[in-house]
Amino acid sequence: MRYLSDVNLRAVLAVLISRAGGTVEIANAELYDAMLPDQGRTETFLVEETSAGLRLSLVPQTGENTRSKE
Repeated sequence: MRYLSDVNLRAVLAVLISRAGGTVEIANAELYDAMLPDQGRTETFLVEETSAGLRLSLVPQTGENTRSKE
């Protein structure tokens, strides 16, 4: 599975928000940083099927304009 459909993404968000106690607060700055990465840095999701469900991971992408997180 390479990507999540809208329905699957909504389900994943519901599970994650529930695990976090029912509420997740995201500052505008965090949201904008995720939508419009600085210096061309992008992060993609790795979606893997497991025997019991899914594993989602953030995978930093490397490139000329990528700034490392140190």
